Amino acid sequence: MVNGKFFVWIWLAGLIILQPALGCARQVVSCDSLFLWRDGTARQAITGFVRKVTDPEDAAYVPPQDRIVTIDLDGTLVCERPLPLGMLIAETLLREAAAAPQLQGRQPFDAARQDGLKRMRRDHFELFFGLSGAGFEEQAFRARLQTLVRDQRHPRFDLPYRELFYRPMLQLVDYLLRHDFIVYVLSGSDQTLVRLLCAEQPELAALPPVRFIGTLVALDVDFASGKPVYYRLARELEPVNLRRGKALNIVYRIGQYPILAIGNSDGDCAMLAATHAAPYPATLRLLLHHDDAEREYAYGAAGKTISCQGNGEAGLCRDLAGDDIVDISMKRDFLQVFATGEAGAAYWEPEK
Repeated sequence: MVNGKFFVWIWLAGLIILQPALGCARQVVSCDSLFLWRDGTARQAITGFVRKVTDPEDAAYVPPQDRIVTIDLDGTLVCERPLPLGMLIAETLLREAAAAPQLQGRQPFDAARQDGLKRMRRDHFELFFGLSGAGFEEQAFRARLQTLVRDQRHPRFDLPYRELFYRPMLQLVDYLLRHDFIVYVLSGSDQTLVRLLCAEQPELAALPPVRFIGTLVALDVDFASGKPVYYRLARELEPVNLRRGKALNIVYRIGQYPILAIGNSDGDCAMLAATHAAPYPATLRLLLHHDDAEREYAYGAAGKTISCQGNGEAGLCRDLAGDDIVDISMKRDFLQVFATGEAGAAYWEPEK
């Protein structure tokens, strides 16, 4: 009869032999946590940069408290066509306001009724978000926005906008957080909307509210009930969080310069250029290009997106931010775009 201890020793020996293989299997996700990215220039630039600035032995090392990242929202983290969600929701609210009898004959609401909201966006952009929520108590406005964020469906994909975040970009956010980067999301949209929309994504929901920087709408406060009640006014606060406004708000509202900035349009050039003020030798600037008409959209300089060819708006951006901008091609670099609606696409969730 074989001694039971023999089986115990065999079992332990098997574990020792198999441990390296099992370890590799378990580490596929953690060691290669940008697996939704094809291995190419963009991914290599990201992982190489992260490796340098997080290695205490490297001359490019940056301490965790200074690993500031600024990422644009519309068109960089989430689909922005045919319009950014912030614009679509603002238009919904403005249509409701323009239909109110007490606003008949008043501008710019008459202009919205007669000439459409496209012209209103063009001629009254500095009022666009302020007017869309004017008079709302802030908590009531948040509740209304949350309903719209969850219910508004994309006209082409027939999905809620909260499901149209780019999974590789969310995976990148998760990757950066795991390497002790401090991530800020910047957007030209209303700050209240930015916070609510991003709260729908697990990778972003854990970030404190201060990490979301959008265009600010003026508020007033009433203490008559014994506690503060905030009301939205019909104007935005300067600077609007676009173009140079993003670079200014980095100073005003973060107080540190990013070592990594990621955008997709001419509205992000100044934000990318702000990395050059960081007091560290290694910085990185990334631009996402929309060149995948099948899975998302393809649009170039005319669509306010930087051209990969290095001319037009790309030239403007590179004049501001430098020639070493790294291009991300949605078509070439993303193995998956959205979480749903793609044949054979595995659903990815961040590790807990």
